[in-house]
Amino acid sequence: MKKWQLTVVAVMALLLLVLSPMAALAQGEEEVREAPKPKMEGALAVVAPRIAFVGKEMTLRVFLRANQEPFPGAGVWALTQDEADQLKEEMAALREEGISPAEHDFEALISGYGTFLGRTGEDGRISHTFTEAGRYVLIAVKKKYFPGFSPIGVRDMPRALGIDAPRHVGVGKEFTLTVFQRLTEEPVEGAGVWALSRDEAEALKEEMIALREDSSIAPEEKDYEAVVSLYGTFLGRTDEEGQLTHAFTEAGGYLLVAVKRGYLPGFSPIGVRDIPKALGIWAPWRAPVGEEVTMTVFQRVVGEPVEGAGVWALTRDGLEVLKEEMATLREDSSIAPEEKDYEAVVSLHGTFLGRTDEEGQLTHTFSEAGGYLLVAAKKGYIPGFTPIFIKELAVVTPPEENAG
Repeated sequence: MKKWQLTVVAVMALLLLVLSPMAALAQGEEEVREAPKPKMEGALAVVAPRIAFVGKEMTLRVFLRANQEPFPGAGVWALTQDEADQLKEEMAALREEGISPAEHDFEALISGYGTFLGRTGEDGRISHTFTEAGRYVLIAVKKKYFPGFSPIGVRDMPRALGIDAPRHVGVGKEFTLTVFQRLTEEPVEGAGVWALSRDEAEALKEEMIALREDSSIAPEEKDYEAVVSLYGTFLGRTDEEGQLTHAFTEAGGYLLVAVKRGYLPGFSPIGVRDIPKALGIWAPWRAPVGEEVTMTVFQRVVGEPVEGAGVWALTRDGLEVLKEEMATLREDSSIAPEEKDYEAVVSLHGTFLGRTDEEGQLTHTFSEAGGYLLVAAKKGYIPGFTPIFIKELAVVTPPEENAG
């Protein structure tokens, strides 16, 4: 057990001895009855993180041991190891004096050694930001209650980068990543970002470890950027919001690495895929005969409108034949996906309604009732489909007037 942990145990043990009930004293053969003394009303407990960082707010909670309820109004102090040692000596002196726990002002005693953090709110919580690294003992006290204790280690916050990026993107599709400082989550401007293939990442790993373990160079002086730049493809530097936009031109798996002098690098894997361009088509499920219907054709995944897509309407009979021919064309490996002419196949079986405008829209008026399958096609895209039902308008016949 480490020295500071032994100190915590010793302080707690001494407090328990000081606060333990005093045995009655006997004088001769007659029992001496003393005046009733105030009694302790309960014991406090402190729940706090084991580790906190300099400059980063932490929150602790004080509760009553008997019922686990939050305890408002408790004073909380933080003692360094030296202060805890001094408190231990005074606790030993109090033990010899035999003062009743309920009569002694332990808050005044502890305040002479520790740093006052504040008092707990109605929820039993209090927040504090340490300004110096070290090991402390947190003590919560209130008169007539046994104090609560909790050790806490406060460390200097390591400056390390993190990357927030999508897990998968398409070739040629722009995406935005964000570089931030871990723990604080604040964006980091001017961080360089590189993309490494699997082989490049493996080669970089060994050099990064060697640099990290090199004790001859101060942490803030280690030039990770010089190492990363030897292996990866430079994507750019982050702006004031910590962001960088990029589009990959080749499919594959990459490791994104963000570096900046004075920070530990950040990493994030990303998969770049050839996403097939496929159409989607939106139209109302139902529409009456003779009423204009507006259809919108868009590219799936990205949701962008597609201009110049042809739209056909197929009946059930035409659909069955089209289904077979589409499957044959889709499975034909002799034709590149972007060269497959689905439009030529669809045009043989459906009724051509027109082509979409720059907003991906087309308006049409159906003249016959029935169920149709709308098919959107354009060379270089996988077709899109959606059903629509055209219904007859109900004809309302006015009632005949009674002839005089």
